[in-house]
Amino acid sequence: MDRRIALFIAVTVVCCLFGAPHSVRSRTLQAIGENRNVKLLQELNHNWTLPSDYSLEIVEVNGITMEWVQAVDTKPGKVILQLHGGAYTRSLKDNGTTYRRAAVKYAEISGAAVLTVDYRVAPQNPYPAALEDAVLAYQWLLDQGYRPENIIFAGDSAGGGLVLATALYLRDNQMPMPAALITMSAWTNLNYKRMIPSYVGNDRADNPYISPIYGEYHGFPPMLMQVGGAEVLLNDTIETAQNAVKAGVSVQQTTYPGMFHVFQMLFPELPDANAAWNEVEVFINEIFGEIMD
Repeated sequence: MDRRIALFIAVTVVCCLFGAPHSVRSRTLQAIGENRNVKLLQELNHNWTLPSDYSLEIVEVNGITMEWVQAVDTKPGKVILQLHGGAYTRSLKDNGTTYRRAAVKYAEISGAAVLTVDYRVAPQNPYPAALEDAVLAYQWLLDQGYRPENIIFAGDSAGGGLVLATALYLRDNQMPMPAALITMSAWTNLNYKRMIPSYVGNDRADNPYISPIYGEYHGFPPMLMQVGGAEVLLNDTIETAQNAVKAGVSVQQTTYPGMFHVFQMLFPELPDANAAWNEVEVFINEIFGEIMD
């Protein structure tokens, strides 16, 4: 990789994780726009429209906006709760097309409906805002009559960490657990020595509800944890998966050699992204008990 691109990527990660000023973040993102992966994602999003056989409904619950995506022939009662990435500082509005594409993909490979939560973000809303909103969304699904065994949590980057944190909270508070968890490039360790991510706020960064790498995973449902072999958050997934395995959890952890952070979002153009989604498809349909042809 070109050293300048590597530097831009490093600066961008720092800006996103620690809440750099908008002007700095904007200049950095403009520079990194030369990176072919970023450009490809931009092109995929720019050229995408919601397929005619899918619907998008905006749902608002207690001031929190959620997006409900489903196909006309959606299987009754099966839902994927999607928690988006963005370092806990970027809302769904900032990355909407990326996660609508992902929502349709999840729906397409599973036949389930997909609920994506526009949870509150830092620095205006640090911990526990995102966690509270994720729990709210799950409780809303339960209140609508969806059974826990027919709900899967899925998330990437910060959303992947939030998936794990939400499940930790549910278990610790004797709430029913979802059927399974899916994480892509999960950000599970916010406990840095020199800088504290804005999401941490006034809490401790080693709080398992903030940094799930410190969590104890007994009683967890099956988990699929994907990560790129070349990304900075590689150990976040590997160490968390190891902790879960030690607690007796069924964990399917896959590292995709040479892949970068949240490479899955470059489907259908990137072969490794397609392979990752194929793995997700098999996992989901094994959980839901219906292997699709």
